[in-house]
Amino acid sequence: MNTHRTSVRVVPVRHAQRRVAVGMLLGGVAGLVWAGAMLYTLASWLL
Repeated sequence: MNTHRTSVRVVPVRHAQRRVAVGMLLGGVAGLVWAGAMLYTLASWLL
C-alpha cells in the first residue's frame, strides 16, 4: 500500500510544479494590473 502511494505521487510532480508556475505567473500579472489601476486612481485623484 505504501509503495503504491509513493509511485502514484511521483508522477504528478511536474504537473504540480507547472500549476505553481502558472499560478505565480497569473498572480504576478494580476498584481501588475492591480498596481496599475491603483496608480491610475491616485493620479486621477491628484490631478
